[in-house]
Amino acid sequence: MSNIKQTIIAAAVAVTFTTTAQADGLSDSLPLGKSLAAGHELPLSLGVSANVFFLEQNMEARSISIDIPPLPLPTGLVELPPGLPATADNLESRATSTTAKLDAWLLPFLNVYGVAGYVDGETVASGFSVSGLPPELASLLPNSFSIAYSGPVYGVGITLAAGYNQYFASLDANYTESDLDIGESTIEAFVVSPRIGITGNLGGLEGSLYVGAMYQDIDENQNGTVNFPVVGQALPVGYAVISEAEDKWNYLVGANLKASESWNYGIECGFSERTHVMATLNYRF
Repeated sequence: MSNIKQTIIAAAVAVTFTTTAQADGLSDSLPLGKSLAAGHELPLSLGVSANVFFLEQNMEARSISIDIPPLPLPTGLVELPPGLPATADNLESRATSTTAKLDAWLLPFLNVYGVAGYVDGETVASGFSVSGLPPELASLLPNSFSIAYSGPVYGVGITLAAGYNQYFASLDANYTESDLDIGESTIEAFVVSPRIGITGNLGGLEGSLYVGAMYQDIDENQNGTVNFPVVGQALPVGYAVISEAEDKWNYLVGANLKASESWNYGIECGFSERTHVMATLNYRF
């Protein structure tokens, strides 16, 4: 995690303190190996993007454990051992990440980038039950609860691209980590997205349309405290949930609009068992 943070911070500092002349010089020198793309128009080599990404999907719980404080029953306090195993019929995750992205075309077919931003999300557990509790105690606990979280997100990635006439194909891979504001909770995500598409003009607008798929290997480790309504009062219950994405793949469609040589806009929608929407504003120089 620290290496990723150091890489992104170093890139941000380098961009911030680079003069216009130096930036122009770097842009002119990249990508390396321009002769490999002889006869093809290349995009401007450096880019800064603002991205908003919304994701909704089901998670699969690898383990759930809870710490229930003494229960205030009419017969007195009932103490339970810590780390009680629990189950949930369904875990649903919704998250929105807002990030800034710095990228550079090092080679005509290779783009590298770093991202940094913030994520807000919520995990909802339904069909919740605690193993080993007698019925009179189990009936006191809710069968669903939600956990809201937020925190910074950092990551790096690469994109491989190729084109022939107006057709193109790309393969994007990135790794991100999020440090959440609940306990020592983290989210790690490895994402791979193959895409194929076509570029052209429509009604005086220049842009591209594409289809593809997205593979996500997401591991969530959430721990903290959530209030359960028990016997007419809010009872702070500790929890530890380790989960992963239930469906690794979904399909996607998207479009990019080239407003000028420097400005590009994009929208992408993912569907199937997992849904996502991504909006991008990109400036190249």
